[in-house]
Amino acid sequence: MPNRKLLLISYLFPPVGGIGVQRALSLAKYLPGEGYDVHVLQARNAAGPVLDPGLVKHIPPVVMRHSAFAPEIPFHLRHTAWKWLSGRKRSQTVAPSASKAQSQSKSLLGTIVSRVLCPEPEVLWAPFAIRKARRIIERHGIEAVLVTAPPFSAFLVGNALKRQFPKLKLISDFRDEWLSFYLKDFEFQSSDYTRRRAEAIERETVELSDLVVAVARFSLREIRGRYPEQPDGKFLLLPNGYDPEAFEGFTPRRHQGPGVIVTHVGTAYKTASPRYYLDALDGMPEEMRSRIETRFVGRIAETERPVFESRKSRVNMLGFKPQSEALREMEETDYLLLTMTNDISLPGKLFEYMATGKPILALSPPGGEVDRILRETKAGWCVPHDDPAAIRAMIARACELAEAGKAPPAPNWEAIRSYERPKLTAAYGKAIYRLLESADMALPEETGSLELSSSPRQK
Repeated sequence: MPNRKLLLISYLFPPVGGIGVQRALSLAKYLPGEGYDVHVLQARNAAGPVLDPGLVKHIPPVVMRHSAFAPEIPFHLRHTAWKWLSGRKRSQTVAPSASKAQSQSKSLLGTIVSRVLCPEPEVLWAPFAIRKARRIIERHGIEAVLVTAPPFSAFLVGNALKRQFPKLKLISDFRDEWLSFYLKDFEFQSSDYTRRRAEAIERETVELSDLVVAVARFSLREIRGRYPEQPDGKFLLLPNGYDPEAFEGFTPRRHQGPGVIVTHVGTAYKTASPRYYLDALDGMPEEMRSRIETRFVGRIAETERPVFESRKSRVNMLGFKPQSEALREMEETDYLLLTMTNDISLPGKLFEYMATGKPILALSPPGGEVDRILRETKAGWCVPHDDPAAIRAMIARACELAEAGKAPPAPNWEAIRSYERPKLTAAYGKAIYRLLESADMALPEETGSLELSSSPRQK
């Protein structure tokens, strides 16, 4: 039986690096083994914040890669320009009348720019991607299109293709909750105009899609609840995970120096701010604080840079490192640090943290997604991010165990391994296969969506 033909649309894809490309990369890597000819359409010059060319070697040769032009300015320049337009920094030497005029001009220009780039700057890619995707579909006989977001404007591409090719099966993959998370936590997307546009795009996406996929239980409940008229079988939960192949050579070891090392890997931004951890640490006695070194591996958002100033504790900022180098940093750490200040988001790096076997110190709301996963896997501790006393108690306990050479409670490896990407991709392939083979067959409910049995087409 010939393979099914699938087009995976992902604005960000290697050599762009970071956790944002891992889901698309794993789908491209493992879906061929589930009976699919996979084509990938990515932005040719994506304004991603970091590059990691080493990830390209994980893309199988059988995957056919395509690109479409994205008329974007570089990531850092884009953020600098938006900061200027939003008027967040204003010279103190400018006369009040001139300052007011400048502020009004920038506000007007900012409004115009944000409307042109609505719901986000990456929307400029959509017309180029639609044109390229049409040619791929016609030339290669594509049967299903899978769009993974953010950036959420990529859904415009899938929607346009579904309207032009109604027989296509459209799968819309929400890696984050758009309306309840992104629109609240990211400044560029915070206007009422953007929200109305985002709501319209999401509704169109859900209505046109044959399958809507969410990565966390809360996200699934949120998007399902917004569209009660849609059939239950259209919605599927398939979480993020980790690629076990990336951890095959992982060798935990004791670091050379004294004391305790805590390592944060990934981007530090508003909702994942290290402020709460660093504030709590500064509030501990010097005798305890001096024994702890905290390392930050990854990009620091500009809004979080002031968080690191004038700290009493030892902080080592190592900057972004490719995945292979970041893993080496994790090999010698005592603990891995994670902050997520809302209860609805589940950072992708949490699963990679779990794969190391290193204990996790998490600051996140009780009962939230992070807390739930850590309780399920026993991969670490979670305390409220806004409870300094609880954070200090967790740090003190962690130091006591590390310096005594005692291991924290053993993680539940059976639960952790359920998040291996090959297993999750097999479940994904199975769901798409059902769409293609029988439009009348009901898709699994939420409780069945985590079933990791092999695809009927698995070889």
